[in-house]
Amino acid sequence: MPSEVAVVTDSTAYLPEVPGVTVVPVQVVLGEMACDEGDFSGNIAIATTSRPAPSRFAACYEALAAGGASAVVSIHLSAALSGTAESARTAARDAPVPVEVVDSRSIGMGLGYPVLAAARAAAAGGDAEAVATAARDCAVRTRTFFYVDSLDHIRRGGRIGAAASLLGSALLIKPLLHLVDGRISLLEKVRTPSRALGRLEDIAVHAAQAMGAAESAGAPGAFDPPGTGSISGTGTPGISSSGTSGPDPSRTCGTFGTPGIYGTSGPSTSGTSAIPGTPSTSSTSGGAGVLGAAAGGELVEIAVQHLAAPDRAEALADRLAKRLPGLPRPRVVEVGAVIGVHVGPGMLGVTITPAH
Repeated sequence: MPSEVAVVTDSTAYLPEVPGVTVVPVQVVLGEMACDEGDFSGNIAIATTSRPAPSRFAACYEALAAGGASAVVSIHLSAALSGTAESARTAARDAPVPVEVVDSRSIGMGLGYPVLAAARAAAAGGDAEAVATAARDCAVRTRTFFYVDSLDHIRRGGRIGAAASLLGSALLIKPLLHLVDGRISLLEKVRTPSRALGRLEDIAVHAAQAMGAAESAGAPGAFDPPGTGSISGTGTPGISSSGTSGPDPSRTCGTFGTPGIYGTSGPSTSGTSAIPGTPSTSSTSGGAGVLGAAAGGELVEIAVQHLAAPDRAEALADRLAKRLPGLPRPRVVEVGAVIGVHVGPGMLGVTITPAH
């Protein structure tokens, strides 16, 4: 029997197949042609994106209700970056079962981890309120940091201040960014790619240690990155998918259908392995003494995300594994066209979340 509460997300979570989770794809637009994100193979440099039409969500919710779901929790990328959550809310008003829409305030694995938390809560028999709360709690405690080769794509999308973009280009400074209140903000500017990637690594280690310490003490895993030499940014909204529709809205969303997320998993040796829903019970020594064992596993999970930079991602995952020996090796996740359109190729990011 399927879970009574169904979980829905969008394609920008970039998850492997997860039981009980259904995906509505965001649209990628090239000229007058729009297609599902997973089907796009064109030039991201000249593409744009569009939120799924409400009718696409409506068809999804109807199909889930017909399949036996008594409620739906629909979890999506930041509303400050896209109108996807608003499309879901529009469809929810007339859905045949109650639908709770959750704004993850993030994208990529910053969205993926809350979806996994919701899927676990639903599989455990939680009601819609418990499932939505699991997603929100995870989202609030998850942190994402990333490097981009250039701010040009972000500037074109209007999602970071033009002055900061021009300064970075003029001085050949490489930006480090993070998500704050659902928006992309400038974290630091570093003068060379190698130094920027080194700083990204240091920030990720510091964040994992701080989060692990907070989780060990039972406090929320908040993290303020080290501020030496940082320049605060003022990110503005703007993945803002202003397009209206995608492919045939009568198509129902695809369903993640195979297991692979709820079993215990040790460190990955593959860059594309499934994100474990239950952390490994391997021994923990923990960087700086703060990543000690929790009841059931480690305190922190890490994903390294990349776009067209697999070698750099694998190398960063290896370095993080050495510096954080109490944790499973970070999972390496390749993101898709939506992030490519708005951030650009060469993106390398780290998402850190409390383990469950």
